Amino acid sequence: MKIVLLIVTLILAGCSSVEFNSNMGGFVKNKVENTVKKGSVKSYTNTEVWELGASQVGYVETNYCQKDFRDREPSKSSLISSLKIKAQKLGGNALVFDSCIVNNSTASCHSHTKCRGMAYLVE
Repeated sequence: MKIVLLIVTLILAGCSSVEFNSNMGGFVKNKVENTVKKGSVKSYTNTEVWELGASQVGYVETNYCQKDFRDREPSKSSLISSLKIKAQKLGGNALVFDSCIVNNSTASCHSHTKCRGMAYLVE
């Protein structure tokens, strides 16, 4: 019995300095930050931001290249979420979505999508 206890103790002592490193922490951190950022930005129309007296922060755009026809196209809501994150990074808390343009005749992409919007700061 003493030998078994000694062996278990040695095994545990040998494994006590083992570390497991992963890049999952960075991924999770970025995912949480982006969720918080896009959650702090609301969508408005041009009329609404004008009535609220919002100040323009800057132009935002996002691009997506569908390399192969079998690749999944992003949803419009995911592209708008990307615009919201960029608006928050500029210091805005409001987004006026402008448009998404899909171009099917590019050399490097099967389909190229570009979405645009304007970031505002609503006081």
